[in-house]
Amino acid sequence: MPTKMTLNKDQNSNVTYGIPFVSAPEGHAISLAAAGTATLTVPEWATVALCQIQPGATVWIGPDAITPAAAAFGNESADINPALRDVRGVATLHFYAVDAAQIKVSFYEG
Repeated sequence: MPTKMTLNKDQNSNVTYGIPFVSAPEGHAISLAAAGTATLTVPEWATVALCQIQPGATVWIGPDAITPAAAAFGNESADINPALRDVRGVATLHFYAVDAAQIKVSFYEG
């Protein structure tokens, strides 16, 4: 059963998303070597991906294969160390670790 995000209030009474822990099938962890790549299939029901990256590591994450350009700007759909991303319409997430990194990805509905 998909884990749903909820609306909560923080200590200052600001409305914010409540991000619960996910169950095993919805959370994915990976260990990437420097210059390592990986892919992860996005569940059809998922609307949001929460990406947690080891502090100090640089990881590109995006919906398309990643080929970071050297010394020039390229046409890249990936982001560096994103936290929360809308994954509606995304079939696969692609990862490229500049440095060795531990990565945790949790999928949510809602």
